Amino acid sequence: MSHTVDLEHGYSLNHQVSHRSKTQAIDEEAVASSNASNIQGLTGDECSDIKLAKVETSGTNGEYIHIAGVKYHKDDFMSAFGGTLNPGSAPIPSRRFANAAPIGLFSFSITCFILGMCLVNARGVHAPNVMVGCAIFGGGLVEFVAGIWEIVAENTFAATVFLCFSCFWWSWSLLHLPIGIEKYYETADEFSQAVGLFLMGWFIFAILMTLCTVKATVAFFLLFCSLDLAIIFLASGHFLNNPKLVQAGGGFCISTGLLGCYNGFGGVATPQSTFTWIIPRAIMMPGAHKKDY
Repeated sequence: MSHTVDLEHGYSLNHQVSHRSKTQAIDEEAVASSNASNIQGLTGDECSDIKLAKVETSGTNGEYIHIAGVKYHKDDFMSAFGGTLNPGSAPIPSRRFANAAPIGLFSFSITCFILGMCLVNARGVHAPNVMVGCAIFGGGLVEFVAGIWEIVAENTFAATVFLCFSCFWWSWSLLHLPIGIEKYYETADEFSQAVGLFLMGWFIFAILMTLCTVKATVAFFLLFCSLDLAIIFLASGHFLNNPKLVQAGGGFCISTGLLGCYNGFGGVATPQSTFTWIIPRAIMMPGAHKKDY
């Protein structure tokens, strides 16, 4: 467009066109805002008459998604994935940091695996005290730091799981330290019942967290299911003074540790660092593909 000047009014035609474009943009924004307000005010019957448009994609590899006239990159959404301990689709956090979930997963899983091996009396080991150090520093301290980092990364689920289970490992380790907790109970059976009550509290928490993974990956869901079984068997073993149930709980502790390591490995393994065929695949749970964006 030429830069012809309107001498009578003292401004260029370019300025007029720019002004009209800005006015048009403001009008379009006002119409869009008005339409959004009208939709929000509709009743259920009125909403049923609205036709839903198909989500469109663009780009060389379909990397862009068009939602309500707005263009997003697919990377702007995070999928449910055990490697990030994210149970559902969520926007990418505004702060870009390293993924802390594998740190928490590995520290939890290794501690759980060691405890399980002791509980099943592997290699003739009967006392689980060897895992106290790992529970304090691995499952406790490292997992606590990972949980704080997940708060910064805006991953509420991972932060909740890591911080709460760091408290679990710290308190569990105290039960195996010679600090005199057991002497406050009149009999060994009373102490065993108290430990069972302690585990039941954590079982409730674990069940609630499991319900948040039913639309995540299969490995993610199985991790929490195995954890639930480990805790309930250990609690039942202490309630009934049944060593076989405790051993069964130890077996599920081992499976929980292995599943946790599998999920953690999925969070650190990349095609640039290892063979693609050994990278864990994100197999989704039934219904997990029905995402609400």
